[in-house]
Amino acid sequence: MQKGSSFLYNLLVKSSIISFGKYGPFSKKLALESDTITNMNNLLFARNLVKGKIAETLFAQMLRETQVFTVLEFGYEKIIPELVQQGYDQEKNIVIETLRTAPDFAIINQETKEVKLVEVKYRHRLQASEILKCATRMHASWNPSYLFLATLDGFYFDEINKIIENDGNISPLVHPQIPKDLQDKYLQILKDFEGTN
Repeated sequence: MQKGSSFLYNLLVKSSIISFGKYGPFSKKLALESDTITNMNNLLFARNLVKGKIAETLFAQMLRETQVFTVLEFGYEKIIPELVQQGYDQEKNIVIETLRTAPDFAIINQETKEVKLVEVKYRHRLQASEILKCATRMHASWNPSYLFLATLDGFYFDEINKIIENDGNISPLVHPQIPKDLQDKYLQILKDFEGTN
């Protein structure tokens, strides 16, 4: 159960016990409703987690298919578990806290040898305020870095400084090595997934 919902649940249950007694008419109903809300929140969290992983997979596979990019997994999920397993306290270590915001991938352009750190996000639709929040968080520890956004309308990509300068607006993905027909192929996979879920 999430910390906030647990607090609210305990507060409501305690108030119902005080008001109606331990076995009052509302305490059981309240407990069932709270469990239902928690289950819905867990389901929503799981769905969003899966969508994020799908966006990361589509991004990586699309870039690999070009045969121009080397795609290295870089993010928090890859680094932190090993450090924690070695006994580092993730709550008290500033380095680990910085790694928490690590972009998902390091991308190497094999032709230019340029390396870019890229965070990948899935969003059902573009919302400049959310994009700005993400770019600002990344900017604090990972500058320069880039944001790739997968939406049902298409793929977007920009450098985080540019996103911040443009108040959360992000440009459509336009790259000579990632043609529109390749993007459309991977976008269709995303749409197929969304259509069945």
